[in-house]
Amino acid sequence: MFVITKDFGSKVEIVGPGNATLTADQILNHLEAQKFRMLDDDGEVYYYGYFLGEDEFEPLDCYGLPNAGCTSIQYRRDGSWKAL
Repeated sequence: MFVITKDFGSKVEIVGPGNATLTADQILNHLEAQKFRMLDDDGEVYYYGYFLGEDEFEPLDCYGLPNAGCTSIQYRRDGSWKAL
């Protein structure tokens, strides 16, 4: 499950995928939630959010690629953005 918190720089709260069982607040406040961002081929950041689960490509596959053509997802780890 994931929540998009910024969409092209604007604050939002979009929860996905469609069958998500947690609310945006539950994902955001979960101890295991991981911060991510999604980018296009030119390296432009389109979305920021938080992910909870096992398939770390889920936000990209379910939301970033079909909605904005994002081609990569990065997670914030050890103080910097890391590509999968």
